[in-house]
Amino acid sequence: MASGRISLRLNSPLRKMLLAMREVPAEVRKQIGAHTKRAAEPIWFEEVRGRAASRLQQRALVNSARVGVTARNVFLRSGAVGRLSSGTPVADVAKAAEFGASPATLQDVRSHSRNGKPVKAHKRRLGSRFPLPRRGGHVVHPAARESIPRFAALWIQTATKTVLDKFDEAA
Repeated sequence: MASGRISLRLNSPLRKMLLAMREVPAEVRKQIGAHTKRAAEPIWFEEVRGRAASRLQQRALVNSARVGVTARNVFLRSGAVGRLSSGTPVADVAKAAEFGASPATLQDVRSHSRNGKPVKAHKRRLGSRFPLPRRGGHVVHPAARESIPRFAALWIQTATKTVLDKFDEAA
């Protein structure tokens, strides 16, 4: 199974770009990050959206998908921001929505006593709320594996174009 990282140990265009980025002024690096993020967000959203099979995956993983860009990395995030319509934090269900859960797993059901204190009422089985377990993930991880090479190419193109545009403006 492919990893979610690209090695820079090899002599690659991405490595050359990252080494050259050290010499670029901070303002140009900031513009490269902004252009990369603007171009990468639609790609990430479409990749994740295309793999969501259930409404829970749509709400927990697709609606919380985010892209972050730094001088050295592009971060693909999902399942950490926001709440479901029930008020449940997305982070509480994201792992099960992505990797699945066994239908026979028991879950504690909480209630409140007359005094308002939380108590354990009973247990219930998860049932078919989540997809069956899959080690490689159902939505986010396959989307990342497919889109990481595209992001690397996009980053190289964006950096090259931005630096060349800055040289043209200076000349």
